[in-house]
Amino acid sequence: MRTWRVGTVSMGVALIGLGLLLLGSQISDMSLTTILLSWWPILFIILGGEILFYIYYSKKESSFVKYDFLSIIFVGLLGMMGIVLLLLTSSGIMEQVKAAIKSEERTVDLPGFNQKAGKDIQRVVVDPGYYPLTVEGGNNEEVSIFGTYDERVMENGDSLLKEAKDYLMVERKGDTLYIRLKNLPVQSGMLGGNRMNLEATLIVPANLALEISGQDTDLTLKPRGLLNNWNVKDSGSLSVYLQEKSDITINAFGVEELDGPKDSWKSSTVKANPEDTSVEKKNGTLKYGKGSHTLTISDTYNVNVHYH
Repeated sequence: MRTWRVGTVSMGVALIGLGLLLLGSQISDMSLTTILLSWWPILFIILGGEILFYIYYSKKESSFVKYDFLSIIFVGLLGMMGIVLLLLTSSGIMEQVKAAIKSEERTVDLPGFNQKAGKDIQRVVVDPGYYPLTVEGGNNEEVSIFGTYDERVMENGDSLLKEAKDYLMVERKGDTLYIRLKNLPVQSGMLGGNRMNLEATLIVPANLALEISGQDTDLTLKPRGLLNNWNVKDSGSLSVYLQEKSDITINAFGVEELDGPKDSWKSSTVKANPEDTSVEKKNGTLKYGKGSHTLTISDTYNVNVHYH
């Protein structure tokens, strides 16, 4: 009695076919995903044809059909791989996988912004959003912004931010120039979603009044030769760098921590909430030079003053 082992031929044909396709992909530069997506249905056709063939001939001859389960499982796994790839492709996940593999993280310069303030501008109001910001006093009449940001893009792809308006809103109302850093897009994909990091420096003419609402953002201030008053509210951690020529008085209200050179602050403790006397904050004053111009800080976690 002859024994037919169903599955052996299918596995052999599958291996030969897969080998030929992989060889062809090396020559024609065809992707492996494309090969498996187009080739896997043939595996089931081969296996089904082999089963029908042996069943048909087993009726004519005195033979016994035996299934080679190891070969059938192998062919089935190849087929299932094709089905999984098809599902991933149709759902868009495969494109995300390809994008994640080909993408790269890089630090890119922000598109610069420069605008002459002119004599009609008396005040600058800044909303830094959720990004750390460094603010410096400038010697000319230009308001400028520059910096860097991190992004994940396709290899050799274009930067996400091409113009200043892509991350910046600037609007003039009367004698005030309003500046707001926009929330950058959250980049999502196979590597997870993450907000793009941005670090910017804003140059403000020293003769203009400045107001910053920090939204718990970390800020760095470099007043230099300040010629007007600055006001900062709702910052997270605030660092102030003073120079030898600085002429400034710093008034802090409702701050949790005041740091700086020893005995530089004249501070007092206040109750942050009349209904909860256990919560205390600090008010403080620091004078440098003649103290002709004022930096007022309120509702900030930490203020640290540096001399250099």
